[in-house]
Amino acid sequence: MSDNTSIKIVLPVVAISLTFALMGLSFPDYLLYIQYPLLGILVMAIGLPHGATDYLLFRRMNKTKLTNKQILNFFTIYLSAVFGFLGLWMVFPTLSFIIFILISSYHFGQSNWENVSLPKSVTYLLNLLWGLFAVGGAVLWHWEESKTIISQVIGNLPDYTQSTMNYIQFWIICINIGLIIFLKFSDFISFNRLWKEIGKIVILSFMFFFTPMLVGFTLYFTLWHSLGSLLNQLAFYKKIWPGFTLKDYYRQAAPYTILALIGFIIMVSGHSYMLPGVSIISTFLVFIACVTLPHIFVVHESYQQ
Repeated sequence: MSDNTSIKIVLPVVAISLTFALMGLSFPDYLLYIQYPLLGILVMAIGLPHGATDYLLFRRMNKTKLTNKQILNFFTIYLSAVFGFLGLWMVFPTLSFIIFILISSYHFGQSNWENVSLPKSVTYLLNLLWGLFAVGGAVLWHWEESKTIISQVIGNLPDYTQSTMNYIQFWIICINIGLIIFLKFSDFISFNRLWKEIGKIVILSFMFFFTPMLVGFTLYFTLWHSLGSLLNQLAFYKKIWPGFTLKDYYRQAAPYTILALIGFIIMVSGHSYMLPGVSIISTFLVFIACVTLPHIFVVHESYQQ
């Protein structure tokens, strides 16, 4: 969630995150019970729609009326990327997983630092490390949960201990805080932004540590990342089309959201053939990776303009 997100949105998101963290402390079994419904509801309501209007971003970047050929080319390339990455994952799962983690981490960091102007070399490092903090909070702090899911799609993993993963995540947090302090004393951000970013790391760390892996990642992906992006897009579209509403946004997002849902149902139905021995939740990981890949590149291109 970037710094320009309205405080009216930020405060409820923080409250929900802390509430779930406290529930994880007091009622961990209950969170395990609701983790799959929570994942499905929030991803369908916020996660998928936030990337389902990439066509509108493409229109914005072109600034002119698109020809039928340009529209066809966009959807052809977009869907080819989805199915191409699925094919790559089936042949080279470990390589595909590494690519997914790196570009997703960069994407998460990019949405957090979108309104800070930095040298490109610093920007790339900052975005990647912020995203690795977010991914690591869910994955590394709950290694026993996450390694089961990951190993089903890429094969056996090295036998890292939980303490090793905790140590890695600790240093990722320290490096991110160090970079934030560097940004302040290099006059790239204000003291106010410094404390906001450190506060964000503290709140998210509390949430990640005390909630199960799927719950923590779901809350971060949908409420901290996707919701902020959705609202920023909505604000921009309102400037272009004054009558554009949230209802219009979801109407525009509906075709690709429905198509993605159908694709997931097909993957689940045939996952025993495409990904033998893989559970449905691991199949969901592959599905999210495939539909996310072209979205990341479209958003990255929009940030360059």
